[in-house]
Amino acid sequence: MPLLVPPCLVSPQGLIPLFVALLLTPLVARAQDAYGASATVTRERFEQARSVSTVPRHEAEQTGADNVGDMLERANAVVVQRTASGSATPIVRGLTGYQVLLMLDDLRLNDSLTRAGGSATLNLVDPESVSLIEVVHGPASVLYGSDALGGVVHVRTLGTGASVAGAPLFGATAAARAASAEQALRGSGALTASGKGVGLRLSGTRGYAGELRRGDDLGLQPYTGHQDWAASGKAELVASTNHQLSLAHQSGHIFDMPRSDVSQPDDVQSTVSLDRDGSALTYSGRVLDRRLRLHSYLGFVARREHRERLRPDREQNEYDRVFSVQTGLRAGLTPWSGANLELGFESVIDRVESSATDRKGDTLTEGRGRYVDGSHYDMHALYALLSQPLIDRLSLLFGLRGTLVIARAPSDPLFEETLGRAATLDRSFASPVGSVGLRAELTPELALTGSVLGGFRAPNLEDFQAFGGGARGFTVPNLELDAERSWTFETGIEQRSEHWNAQAYVFVSTLSGLVVRVPATLDGMAEFEGEPVFGRENASDSLLFGGEASVTHRLDVGLFASAATFFTWGRSDRPNDDGNNVREPASKVPPPALALRAGYDRPLVPYFADLSLALQMRQTRLSEADRADVRICPDGPEGCDEVPGFANLTLRGGVRLTDRLLVTLAAENLLNAAYRTYASGAYAPGRNVIATFRTRW
Repeated sequence: MPLLVPPCLVSPQGLIPLFVALLLTPLVARAQDAYGASATVTRERFEQARSVSTVPRHEAEQTGADNVGDMLERANAVVVQRTASGSATPIVRGLTGYQVLLMLDDLRLNDSLTRAGGSATLNLVDPESVSLIEVVHGPASVLYGSDALGGVVHVRTLGTGASVAGAPLFGATAAARAASAEQALRGSGALTASGKGVGLRLSGTRGYAGELRRGDDLGLQPYTGHQDWAASGKAELVASTNHQLSLAHQSGHIFDMPRSDVSQPDDVQSTVSLDRDGSALTYSGRVLDRRLRLHSYLGFVARREHRERLRPDREQNEYDRVFSVQTGLRAGLTPWSGANLELGFESVIDRVESSATDRKGDTLTEGRGRYVDGSHYDMHALYALLSQPLIDRLSLLFGLRGTLVIARAPSDPLFEETLGRAATLDRSFASPVGSVGLRAELTPELALTGSVLGGFRAPNLEDFQAFGGGARGFTVPNLELDAERSWTFETGIEQRSEHWNAQAYVFVSTLSGLVVRVPATLDGMAEFEGEPVFGRENASDSLLFGGEASVTHRLDVGLFASAATFFTWGRSDRPNDDGNNVREPASKVPPPALALRAGYDRPLVPYFADLSLALQMRQTRLSEADRADVRICPDGPEGCDEVPGFANLTLRGGVRLTDRLLVTLAAENLLNAAYRTYASGAYAPGRNVIATFRTRW
């Protein structure tokens, strides 16, 4: 499991946070005090006062989920958009793409090339390594920094089982999955070994999906299917009950994935390969007589993407590579009785390589890729989180974060002749953000919360530099963009008891300076190669309000029932093609949805079953951009007044044939409906039978 350290990351700006993290980790490790509660206790208390939904691993195993995107569909108030069969982009509170932050343990999955639309980044995570998926709904920039406007999807991985006094343990799992309408097969496995103070876990998966069979007898959907594989490893050292050190690696690969939304017989666009390799060294411990809790990490990530567009007598290829170093240190302490304070710094350093080739007949040209080759994008942040009891059962939660974003690039070869110095990207942003909240525990089981939350997203290289075609036209760069900002008021109620688990939250958000696509020109032309030309500007302000609620009731006999729902309403102000300000529905806001589930699952009983119904209402509030988006209006904007709703009825069950063998069967979409989740290019499978076999020893 090598650590990836590309030479292009070694620069004066990059060395400072890198050296800080390298120096702190061994110094802290030499301390001789007890390891106990993590440095993130204050962070956890912040999330207790927020709308949060989780998907534990055992639910994914019982439902036959194929990848991390499938697991995420189990979370309340999250719509998983699929531009292609292997992609999975969450929409949270009406925001998506680079306005929702994706995390894998301590490391950001978002990088400086993350786009506004569809992405397959989540499905690069080895599903066999996942312990829990946590979704924080609403702005979380104080906790996690840029991009966390709509929320955060945090994937947490399994440990090795290492402990100070643990006896030697060895284990292995193997699983196989087959799905009829997806025409998909997957195999996966894991090995675990742990002993006194040490542990090791290795896992991997390999999958194949063919052309997807749609419901309502529509047949196979062309330009679907893909292949993928992923592997992960984690080694842990627990030197004493004081200190824990871990080294983890994740490697994910998706290839041969056509874009379902824009591909046609004479114009096929596809992702030839998408790869991510990431390594992380992490330390956690307590020092100074257990008064100071520390958590530090150092990560190296390389992500590569190769896209292809094939037309008669023309072949275009784009190659993008982003190399990242991510470091951070958190220090948690109790400055006075009852209070918890977390102080920390985080740093992300991106270096980008980008190129393209264009073959017309026998002529091959090489040149600028989607981005400017040699671009730099760095983020450095300091933050403080305070949890302070005020009176009995009433706590104050206060946080501040300051982020410095630096974006630099060589002169853009496309525009240097006409723009001169203006073709060189050299921007810096100082982005302070804050939040304040209250949590009142009325009883041990009932709590009320209220928060005012700040959010921000600094424009990334996709905003500044993107040049090329897409689902809605041809994009040209704009180097003069500023940060997007938001303020949200959120309040909610939670009840957790032996038999009941319920929560309900409502929110209202104002967003300003949103980066949106506006008509532009390229060399004086409003169209390029038959596509309309667009640029990006901070030209939109939006208002969003809505809510999410869920309730689960479990009986001692094993029966359970649950219901979950959400809605989001959005309005935006933006300039139209004539330059006049117009007010319209906010873009890509999903319609209301409802999920009902009932079943039986009891510990020590070797079988379980459940019946679920997922309803998505129709969406009649469409913006002009929605109507121009083929993923929302596949037949074009003319006459597209609504997106139809759907109903998905699913029956699942499983039996533990032995202590070591679990067999599950699922019949999804029993009504055989032909539908797409909101803003998706790929259909959901029609009537789909899924069989999974999982054994462990």
